[in-house]
Amino acid sequence: MLIPVKPVSTLPKTYCHSRDDAAGWLRKVISNDKNNMTQINIGNAFREAFDTFKAFDNLTVESSGVDQNEFPTSVWQILNHLLAWQAYQLNFLQGITPEKHIRELDTWSSERMPPSEADLQGAVMRFKYQLEFIQTEVNRLPATEEALTHKLKIIQDLALHLSFHVGEVVLMRRVKGSYPMSQQMKEFLQT
Repeated sequence: MLIPVKPVSTLPKTYCHSRDDAAGWLRKVISNDKNNMTQINIGNAFREAFDTFKAFDNLTVESSGVDQNEFPTSVWQILNHLLAWQAYQLNFLQGITPEKHIRELDTWSSERMPPSEADLQGAVMRFKYQLEFIQTEVNRLPATEEALTHKLKIIQDLALHLSFHVGEVVLMRRVKGSYPMSQQMKEFLQT
């Protein structure tokens, strides 16, 4: 969907220092002034925000939990946490109020490793489908949505939360030798 916005020349001279500053700025930018408008596609703005850089590809039972006792959490725990938290946030993005409020802390499992390879691959598939679904919801977000600012905050929270945990997974996998180093990333991402 497209949102009419003022041209870049109307951007504030200072940076936004918080999520609320950014949301306030966005509310000011979005207007009904048809004389001085260009179009922004929200889906395109967040198109790469949910890229995991293949951090969850080629996982094994060993690389997702068995051999990770020196870390506070395992890749398996992070994957399941992301699945649970993103499912909860997706409700809000779709305008559905969940019956029960959950805290982020409630979405962590004590199970450090997957029970089987099939469970692991099933979780990875669900996770990838979930990210595609989030992107679909972002693409469908109408510019006239009354709760646009609220939904943009949810999208931003989802993207930031994901990037934090993807960084953890990348670091853990690099320490264990199952993820490429920076200088190898271009080739890795192209395969």
